[in-house]
Amino acid sequence: MSEQLLQQKKIEKSPWLWVPSLYFGQGIPYVVVMTLSVIMYKNNAISNTDIALYTSWLYLPWVIKPLWSPFIDMYRSKRFWIVGLQLVIGAALALVALTTALPNFFQISLAIFWLMAFSSATHDIAADGYYMLSTEPHQQAAFVGVRSTCFRLAMIAGQGGLVFIAGYLEQATGKVPLAWALVFGLLGLVFLALCAYHQWVLPRPASDALRAPHGDA
Repeated sequence: MSEQLLQQKKIEKSPWLWVPSLYFGQGIPYVVVMTLSVIMYKNNAISNTDIALYTSWLYLPWVIKPLWSPFIDMYRSKRFWIVGLQLVIGAALALVALTTALPNFFQISLAIFWLMAFSSATHDIAADGYYMLSTEPHQQAAFVGVRSTCFRLAMIAGQGGLVFIAGYLEQATGKVPLAWALVFGLLGLVFLALCAYHQWVLPRPASDALRAPHGDA
């Protein structure tokens, strides 16, 4: 009986504590992969031909993500996937920061962006499924606008705020690689902090925990 009450208490945790941050976090890696990477490569004197050829396919994981969606439903909990993938994305952002001064920066960072793209697409699957499991029907309707607004805010932050910061740091330091290293290092720290926050704040609904064969996330 006490366990049932505990589960109910967790489910009743206000969606305002985690829905905005979850969907803002969903938008950040998307805008990083699809937009920020292109701007960074352009600023680092990568040719337009190479940028177009090698970054134009980075959208693919979001297109084909239904192919592995059933696996996310079958293995572990969606909460586990959310927290774990945010950890991977945060680490990937930090790794990009470490590549900016390397001679083969383009090849290594591109591989990391592919990892980030697949991780982000998989995170989308888990986040949307978790949202349905962790909220009541009336809450799902009420938070539709919140989800889309927070995702769009992430787009604005990535396309505007982060580019502005990179430009400012470039002028302040006089070094393009260092400026982008600082931007991605900051992003990595923010995303790892977001991962830690979600590990603490995300509810553990019974309907999601039942999907974890080896225990709760």
